[in-house]
Amino acid sequence: MSDSANEFAGQLISDKLKAIYALWHELKGEAVGPKRGQITPARLRTTMPWTFIMEVAGSDFRFSFAGDRVVQFMGKAHAGIKLSALLGTPFYDGMSRFFAGAVATKGPMRAGPLRASLPGKEHLEIEVMVLPVSEDGEHISALLGAFETWQAGTYTSA
Repeated sequence: MSDSANEFAGQLISDKLKAIYALWHELKGEAVGPKRGQITPARLRTTMPWTFIMEVAGSDFRFSFAGDRVVQFMGKAHAGIKLSALLGTPFYDGMSRFFAGAVATKGPMRAGPLRASLPGKEHLEIEVMVLPVSEDGEHISALLGAFETWQAGTYTSA
């Protein structure tokens, strides 16, 4: 991995996120991100429950895939729903800003561990990352995301 890739990976706490990042970095080569078809369940193996894919829909994002742990955290599946339909809460507003930042920078982004702001999940802290996916190697067509949660106070003050 390059120095910047090693720096990003070194900032991650979750071993699951580190494994997903390493796979993404390997698949992308010199492109801004791998093609969607390269990200398969076989490649994600044990980390798939913590992954999600958001399609870029202009300046919006559409929920495409979410692993079991993501659906469990969110309370339900959101496949096909645009993020803009859920705006108006700190959780979804922050998600929108985070995703937009990844598209604007055309690079990986991470946050946390920080206290979860999804209502009913405030007893958890979360580390999250999103990684660009690109069908043409230059423009972001989707984001591969992943997160892990812990009880509040594990890495942050409770």
